[in-house]
Amino acid sequence: MTDIQWEKNSVLAKRVKDHRRGRWKFLVAGVIILGAVAYLLFYSTAIGARYYVTVDDLVNDPGMLGKQARVSGAVDGDPVFFPERNELQFVIANIPNDNDSIKEQGGLAKVLYTAVNSPDTTRLRVVAHDQEIPDLLQHEAQAILTGKLVQENGDYVFYASEITLKCPTRYEEDVPDQVVQ
Repeated sequence: MTDIQWEKNSVLAKRVKDHRRGRWKFLVAGVIILGAVAYLLFYSTAIGARYYVTVDDLVNDPGMLGKQARVSGAVDGDPVFFPERNELQFVIANIPNDNDSIKEQGGLAKVLYTAVNSPDTTRLRVVAHDQEIPDLLQHEAQAILTGKLVQENGDYVFYASEITLKCPTRYEEDVPDQVVQ
């Protein structure tokens, strides 16, 4: 009778050991999954914190040459379209990336106006091939561009693959005198 009892205890002990070993596997897998989720949340939050870089940040970072980037600036002058090459060219001027700084300077309309009229503002030539010309692409508009920065003949050129413009109605209230009605 003791032999039978001993075998039952041995079988139960083995099951308990197997069960505990299985728990460790699940625990380790759970920790790895939680770590991966935490990393992805942190990484996506860090990227989302800066929707775009400024013109100054882009041209002053040699590591950005040839890499995909998103940059924002004030359109300086009227864009020029070359139909024979299906090419759009314009220039953007540096504007701050910080909302508090924009408010301190008098609002977005004032910042855009100052950027295009100041001779000290950093400027960047933009070239876009096979892109539709946005209706709101005009002097003093805020353009947000996705593309690559290259250096040609000593000058920086941004080849845009996507052009987005900030809606001017968003800053009409900031400086009503500058809005054309």
